[in-house]
Amino acid sequence: MSDDEISKLAEKLLIPYYQNHEFWIGCVLSLIGIVFSMMAFYQAKKARQAAIEAGKTVKIQTVTIELTEIAQRLDKLDFNLTFTEARDLLNEISRKLMRLTAPFQSSEDLSKACGNLKIAMEAARNALNGVAPKDNSPGNQPPPNSVYFATQEHFSIINVLVAEIIGLFEKRNIEGSENDK
Repeated sequence: MSDDEISKLAEKLLIPYYQNHEFWIGCVLSLIGIVFSMMAFYQAKKARQAAIEAGKTVKIQTVTIELTEIAQRLDKLDFNLTFTEARDLLNEISRKLMRLTAPFQSSEDLSKACGNLKIAMEAARNALNGVAPKDNSPGNQPPPNSVYFATQEHFSIINVLVAEIIGLFEKRNIEGSENDK
């Protein structure tokens, strides 16, 4: 390297870096990158929240469908209902209703309805126990349709409470979609 080139290089090294236009171009591009990163983070956060809300909506819709199936089954209570059929039906719907409503029992809008549902199922269980066969001997048979008459009102109350819970879920979906606007 010649002395002339070394002196030019020394002159360039003596100029402060912030007076060089390349420094400012790099700074501006870095700031633009930071702004875009922050915007991407904000949008990702909004997308995550939207996905969580969509998941909740789908879960509520799934629970509503299953509750509707239970309500339809209770609508078709057979007049010639036997003790065994009533017991099996009560056990099945109790299990399903407890599973479906368990995640929502502590929520403010559903806790009362879920509590009433538990009370109604317990009353149905007690009514069914009142007509349980004690002895299977031919002369000791319960009167015809006694199981139906003992449990029909209780199953009807359970059905109404299931409809109330379905309505509360629908209200949640409506309020949620109104809040999104």
